Formats: sequence, C-alpha cells, structure tokens
Amino acid sequence: MITWKLQKLTRMVAFDEVKECIDKKSSFVVEAGAGSGKTYLLIQTLNHLIELQGDTLNLNNQSIICITYTNVAKNEIIKRIEFNDLVNVYTIHEFLWQSIKQFQKQLKIELCKLNEIRYQEDIDNDKTSKYVKNLKDRVSNIETVSYNDSSYRDFENGELHHDDVIELAKMLFENYSLLTSIVAQKHPYIFIDEYQDTSLDTVQTLIDFLLKRNEKSIVLGFYGDSHQKIYDTGVGNLENYYAGENKTLVLIKKEENYRSSKEVVKLLNSFRTNIEQKPQKKIQGSVKFLYWKNHPEKGEKQKVTEFENSLKSFKNDFYDKVVNKLIEQGWVFNTESDKILVLANSRIAERAGFSNLYKLFSQRFTQSVKERLLDRNHILIRLVAGYVDKKNSQERPVGLEHLLIYWNQNNHNEVIRFIKKNGTLLSEFKHYKKKIISETLDDLNNNRGTRTIKEVLKTVLDKGIISSNSLDEYLKRIHQNSEELDQDNKEKIEKDKKFYEAFINLPYKEILNFWKHIQNETVFSTKHGTKGDEYRNVLTVIDDTEWKQEYNFNNFFNDSEEKPERKLRTRNLFYVECSRAKENLVVLMLSKIDDAALENIKKWFGQDNIIDLQSFI
Repeated sequence: MITWKLQKLTRMVAFDEVKECIDKKSSFVVEAGAGSGKTYLLIQTLNHLIELQGDTLNLNNQSIICITYTNVAKNEIIKRIEFNDLVNVYTIHEFLWQSIKQFQKQLKIELCKLNEIRYQEDIDNDKTSKYVKNLKDRVSNIETVSYNDSSYRDFENGELHHDDVIELAKMLFENYSLLTSIVAQKHPYIFIDEYQDTSLDTVQTLIDFLLKRNEKSIVLGFYGDSHQKIYDTGVGNLENYYAGENKTLVLIKKEENYRSSKEVVKLLNSFRTNIEQKPQKKIQGSVKFLYWKNHPEKGEKQKVTEFENSLKSFKNDFYDKVVNKLIEQGWVFNTESDKILVLANSRIAERAGFSNLYKLFSQRFTQSVKERLLDRNHILIRLVAGYVDKKNSQERPVGLEHLLIYWNQNNHNEVIRFIKKNGTLLSEFKHYKKKIISETLDDLNNNRGTRTIKEVLKTVLDKGIISSNSLDEYLKRIHQNSEELDQDNKEKIEKDKKFYEAFINLPYKEILNFWKHIQNETVFSTKHGTKGDEYRNVLTVIDDTEWKQEYNFNNFFNDSEEKPERKLRTRNLFYVECSRAKENLVVLMLSKIDDAALENIKKWFGQDNIIDLQSFI
C-alpha cells in the first residue's frame, strides 16, 4: 500500500505540471524515459480534460484529439478512456486527412504543386518519373482528391498514397490560415503520443502553422522520449521548440522508472544526460558487459572481409556458450520471460529458421540487407510480410501474412477490406467469389508451410487476392531485354533476375520463420520491435562488423563517432535494448572494443561488471 501511494505521488508531479499548462493554455512536451508510465500520464490527461471541460466541449461541438502511431495503441487508449466519444483517437494520417479532405479546391491546387515538385526532382536526378508534367493544365479532370489508405497513388485521378497525406497537409496548413483556425476551433486540445517518431513535416504542420497562429485557443501536448527514436524519419527531439529564446513549448520531465531494477536504471542514467530516472522498484538487479579481451588483430595483408569471416565460428561458439551459461544460472529464454535482443544476422537467422532467406539477401544487397529484408523495403518481402511505414513507424498490414491473421481471427470484414484494397478479385463483388476466398485462404492457412514461395505467390496473384503494381514493374524491369542496356545496368538486371529466381524457389517455411522473428514470437527479438516491451532478463548482442553503415557501438562508447546520425542511431538503439530489462541485463559485445571505449564502459557498468567473455563461459 505504501509503495502504491508513493508511486501515485511521484506520478502526480508531472501530472500537476500538465494540468498547470492546460490551465494556462500553454502547449508542452513531456520527456518521459523508458518505463516511466508515459501512457498512464496521457490517459490521466485525457480523463482530466473530460472531467474539467467535458460539458463546455460538448456545448461548443468540440472534441479532444489524441494521435497515436499504431492501431494497437489507438485501441488501447480508446479502451482506457472507456470509449468516451469526446476524445477522437486517430493515427496521424487519419487526423490530417479528416482536417483537409473537405477543402477540395485547395487540395487540387496543392496536389498539382506537389506533383510538379516531385516530377522536377526525378528529372533533376535523371530518373524516369512516375509523376506527370503540367498536371495543373488538366486539374479540371480531377473530380475528387481522395485517400483510402491505399498502397498506390494516381495523381491524375486525385488518388493519394498515405505518404502524400502528410506532405499535402503541411502544404495546406502552411498556405491557408483559415484551415488552421477551423482546426483549432474544432479541436482545442491535441495530444501526440510517441512524439519522437513523428515526422518533421508533421511537427512543422502542428507547431509552426497550427499552434503559432492559434496560441490562445489551442493546447498541443507531445508525449514521448527522444532517446527512443530508432527510426531515421522521426523528428527525434523538440529542443528547438522548448529551449532558447523563442520557446513555444514547456518542457515537462517524467523521471520515474517503474520497470527496471536499480542497477539497470543506474546504467541508463550513466549515458543519458537530459533526464535522470529514479528507480521505483526495490529490486537491485544486475548489469554485465561481456567482451572479447583477446580479440585477434587483422593481418597486414589480410582483407577486412576475409578477416571478419575468419572470426565467425569463434563468435558463434562464444554466443552459444554465453546463452548456455545464462540458462545454467536460471535464465529462461522464451517469448515472455527472458529475451535475446539482436539485429538479425546469419547466426540468428540460422537459429530462427530463415538462414537461406537471409543469405540470399545478404549476398545480393550486402550492407543494405537490413533495409531490404529486416525493414521489409523490398517488394518481394512486402508482398508476404507488409512493412513498417517510415513516416510514422506504423505497421502497414498489406502482406499475405496479415491477411491470414484476419482469416484466422474470423474477421471477415477485415478480410474483405484487405482484398478490396490490395487485390483485384473483389473489384466487382459477386457472391460466388466468397467461396473462392474461403477455399483459397483455408488451403494457404493449412498448407503454405509445405510449399515454395513461388507456389504460394502464384495462388494469391492468379486469383487476384493480392495484386501489386510495384511487383509488375519489378518483373517488367528484370525481364527486359538487357542487350540494349549499358554494362552496369545489364549486370544489375542479371543479378536481380538471379536473385528473384532463387527467392521464389525457397520454401515458404522460411517466410513463416522470418515472420515469427519480426513479430517477436521467438526467443530472439529484433531490437526495433521491442520498443515498449519489457522482459525479466535481457541478453543484448552487439557486433560492429554487421551493420557498419548504421551502427558503431565502439565509437559510441568512446565518443569518437564522426557521423552525427550514426551516433544518435547507435545511442538510441543501445538505450532501447538496455531499458527492456526488468531485473538483469547482459550485454555481449562480439566485435573488438578499444581501450578508450572500455574505460567508458567501466564507468557506466562498474569495474566489477566488465568481464572477459572467455572467463565468463
């Protein structure tokens, strides 16, 4: 009871600051560390406003807006405010489209401008453009500008892709002050969850155009954590708006940590400077940093790739022995208790059952295998597994595996909606087509694990359950007559053709195993996929030889990283993975660490917690 009262009291500190901002009509940003109860604070804010302003808002036909970045988060918030219709919970696309869709005349004008900008960019970069020249001359042919969350765009017919909504909204908010006045009048309170993943375009739309023109009539509240921005497209932090002379937002710090043990929180505070978290759990816990003390040196004449490949068997052996040692110590690696956090590599792909898929992408795309495979940016992966929207970090459920989830849930409305949006079978609805859908999805659900990717894709593409303009363009490109191309393009086409043939002949079982991995349904979790999750014990594996373009942990540890984006990306990923642990954390570094980096690690983890992995195993 005392602990609960203490927790409630500490939570009230940030809540009191939020209430003060609301009373003074001041917009604010809540900087909340991992495990701080950010969502709880957001729900408190919404309930406070419902109680305080509910009658007035109803009388004025106004509503509160809460913006989230996933449908899961959206549904959770709706449930926790008990389905109160005074609060509209939207994804960012839904909110922006609701705000601009009635301004059709202005939408058409800005659409033509956007088309011209993108067309010119393509021409300047010697690219064949998907956009059309002088669309403004044919603007009268556009009956309506529409958006239905489709994967495709067709500016000639006024049909928008979801990325277009964000850019168009910014253009309209910037150029039409009446629009911002209308939005502020209808929605005097707007709250944004996970602000760090909000695109810069959206931040500018909301702060520079909506808020700055309506400061006396609207309150914006941003809730998030700058250190948990792990996607390149997010704004990251809002320091420009709460620091310096022209303050637009009030900074509110939420520094409690209700998740992690004392030792884990102490570690997080050692490399985080903008807030200092206070552990609320009495558990001491532990942190350990394992490193390869006698890491071999590269020979003078040895190539880097050859040297790194020569160490793989040692690393695999170390990794296996560390996992076994932790199991001996009582760790239980499963989907709920203890986790291994990784950026998937050949070692993990092999254990998770998609080694041939990983190897194929690795051979074709080398350093960009993460972007093409793990981030699901290649059309062949998107067809089966969907992807994560770069603009808002939201899962785009456009893959076959998403459709089969709906089917297994008996969610027939979502099945129909999916096929209407992503296929051609239901472009004209006939009753007999229900039977085709039912028989096909039942068959795929039961048997796709025993077929090749080619056989599965043929089924869904031939029946029109899934169709893809992007796939059509990809196939057209790789099957063109390469004799007419220059040598560089000819070689690229041949490589892509060979890659495609190898991909479709893989067992679909590898896709199923890959799907489980990216959905965190194995003992391994992708480090990007765990944000918001928590586990009793965490083993996080880092290796600077694997994602050189994106991460360098040694340079982050010794503060020598010269690329600001890579430094930030590495720091935030390290923060996210370490902050998942509720009790014990082990960091296993398999690549070389230099003396300067090791000195900082000793300060962060404590001298006694730095262990040569060979002595540990």
